[in-house]
Amino acid sequence: MQLVEVMVAASVFAMATGSSVQLWSRAALGSQQVEMQQQQAERVELDRLQLQARWQAELRPSCSVSPAQLITVAERVPVPPQLRREVVPVDQGAALQVRWWLEASPANARERLFTAAGLGLCDPVAAAEEVVP
Repeated sequence: MQLVEVMVAASVFAMATGSSVQLWSRAALGSQQVEMQQQQAERVELDRLQLQARWQAELRPSCSVSPAQLITVAERVPVPPQLRREVVPVDQGAALQVRWWLEASPANARERLFTAAGLGLCDPVAAAEEVVP
């Protein structure tokens, strides 16, 4: 083999190896991002379930549960590690908006609206009694 052939073969091999390493690192980064998103979804779901359970346990079934009462109970529920939660009443006043995000990526936030009826706090019997004078 001549020196030129060896140099061409070495450069082709080096380019192929470099491309392979780039593809591998992109795949690893993509896998890491997917895993991070999965962990975020799990933490949000855990916190959502804890909030709902606490609301249902501490608040008396009534359609007149105010967002302020929901916020008071939510403030006592600890937030999972690395997760942030924001609880605010919605402009209409009958609902509550809960927003979750990871400290590391605040752009990937998840939001959910909660109402007394949606939480199952509106007991049909109690609701009928509240309406009847």
